[in-house]
Amino acid sequence: MAAMRFPSWAWRSYCQQSILLKIGALFILLSIAVCTYLITASNLSGQLTGVSKAIEQAGTERMRIYKLASLLQRLSPSSSERDRAAIRDEIARFERVVERVEFDRAHHNTFTNNPLLAVELQQLEARWSAQLKAALELALKDGGQSSAIQSYLNQADDFVARWDHLVQLMEHEAAAGLETLRRRQAWFLIVFLACIVAVFVFLHRFVRKPLKQLTAGADRLAAGDFSAQIPVRSADELGQLAGTFQRMAETIRHHIGELNSLHATGQEIAMLEPGGLEDVLRRIADRAAESLEVDIAVVMVRHPTMECWTVEAASGQAFDKIRKKIVLLEEAPFSTQALDTKEPVVVADLSSHHGPIRLRDEFQAKSYLGVPLLGAHDCAGVLVLLTTVRTRLFTEWDIRMTQQFASHAAVAMENARLFDALESESQGLQKQLDAMERQIAELTHEVKAPAGRVAEFASWIERDYGGLLDGKGLKYLAWIQREGKYLATLAERTLDLARIKHQPAPVESVEVGSVVSEVLALLKQDGRNKRIRVTIASDLPRLLCRRIHVKQIFENLLGNAMKYTGRQANPHVEIGWLQDERGVQIFVRDNGVGMEASMLDSIFLPFFRLGSEEVDGSGIGLCIVKTVVEQYKGSVSVESAPGAGSTFYVVLPVATRSPEPAPSAAEDTPREAEMEETRSRRAMFVGSEERLT
Repeated sequence: MAAMRFPSWAWRSYCQQSILLKIGALFILLSIAVCTYLITASNLSGQLTGVSKAIEQAGTERMRIYKLASLLQRLSPSSSERDRAAIRDEIARFERVVERVEFDRAHHNTFTNNPLLAVELQQLEARWSAQLKAALELALKDGGQSSAIQSYLNQADDFVARWDHLVQLMEHEAAAGLETLRRRQAWFLIVFLACIVAVFVFLHRFVRKPLKQLTAGADRLAAGDFSAQIPVRSADELGQLAGTFQRMAETIRHHIGELNSLHATGQEIAMLEPGGLEDVLRRIADRAAESLEVDIAVVMVRHPTMECWTVEAASGQAFDKIRKKIVLLEEAPFSTQALDTKEPVVVADLSSHHGPIRLRDEFQAKSYLGVPLLGAHDCAGVLVLLTTVRTRLFTEWDIRMTQQFASHAAVAMENARLFDALESESQGLQKQLDAMERQIAELTHEVKAPAGRVAEFASWIERDYGGLLDGKGLKYLAWIQREGKYLATLAERTLDLARIKHQPAPVESVEVGSVVSEVLALLKQDGRNKRIRVTIASDLPRLLCRRIHVKQIFENLLGNAMKYTGRQANPHVEIGWLQDERGVQIFVRDNGVGMEASMLDSIFLPFFRLGSEEVDGSGIGLCIVKTVVEQYKGSVSVESAPGAGSTFYVVLPVATRSPEPAPSAAEDTPREAEMEETRSRRAMFVGSEERLT
């Protein structure tokens, strides 16, 4: 029995670890308190019941004493046996009552608290037996002897008085017992309420409060706050559940760290540059080792021509130790197996395998996980994870995470290969393009001088020999002169386009209004010949461009607007700006001939001409506009309809508007002169009624 006894320390430990036992102990304590009260109340109730019965019986037996006296007085020697039997029956009934009082006293502890009751009852019993009963028996025996009857009658009143005194004592005892019962009920109620309060305090402290903390912690975990701590430190079921939640949050944090590592690796692969493959593979190995909590991660690649492995990257200090080393096939049997089967290979205990294993022998590795680097076209190598401190059984999650890192490594290697091929091809194409552009520039430069000389020779012939030629000869000579000038202009514009693409373009803040005024001054003669009205917005924005480029844009846009006025009776050109979701747009709008919608995508191509041969132009002006705008990451677009004119929109970087500083005294004169010149130029073109005449 001693060997089977439950140790006290084990019991205390179980109590600390079981909330069910704690709650059960509370209910047991409450049950003990209630049972104690019920037992005590039952005892007191039994006593009160016994006293009540004794009082009831004793109270009714007083009259029996007087009844016996009445029967004795009627007794005579001639009385019948029936009368004598009645007296004997009353005597027996009285004694039975006295016996029941004795029974109640013995079994219900009626007189426990008051020994006077027992003494009084014994005295009454002795007096009854010695005096009253003896007188009754003598009277019955002698046939109603007057002396016996008189003796009974003399003692009856005193006996009844003593009997009444006994009844009063029992009534006092009953009242005292009832008061005791009430006091015990009040005390039990107080103690029971205190126990209930203690139970509520206990449940609040050890059940409800930990449950609320556990629920709040679970809500924070559900909301994504995996760093939240659950302050439940008990060893019971709630504490164990809180510990489980904390371990779950730690596992989720660890998995999130693994996913962040994969995300960072994916970003590095997306930003992979030529020559950066080795650094990316090394970071993949470092992140794989850190996320999966292994000691070494190695990226091994199968050599494309030789039957061997090469170590491309490794984590931590192993990188410098084994980088670019060659590993024979027989020294890496598990890597070869992973590559051949294209499936992960897990070895929980490398020591159980005999034969040379390079990574095991060099790093004293305990466990191995190899995952093939599966690319879009082939399998280039294997990502190997090693533990050197202890053996480890890799889980399905570990294998899947390793496969993700292996996929990133395979994508990085594939991208690097494609980058190298693309870079080589791009360099070759760029060299060919540069050579072609140089040849075109040289050819254009060579064409420009002869074309100019052809036009000049034609003018000389016209000047010296014009009188010798007829009308047809002069016409042919005019064609030669015009085509020579056109060819020279075309060569010059082509060279301008080449310069835009290859010359550096430092940015400056350009006032668009002054540039437009300069361009209109150059085109004044064309506007005067066609009586074109030009309207310029007074608050054109400042642009962040080269001034010469802004001038080229407006020179070509305004030149085209003036060329293609057609037969418009009131030709009008408007220069303004607006702002929408694309930003600030400067527009040049005319009411000229317009164009078909099918031509809108072609007008910005080089050498594309909208008008007939009678309209001068090289067909390269809008191409220059598009090239200049795109050089500043801007855009140019057009809206047009036949007979309704055209509107060209240009989006370029806009300078932030700020109040101009007040000029100093030394700057007043030149600044005022410049502004006056600008106003004078603009005055020639601005105004709803002003025309170029």
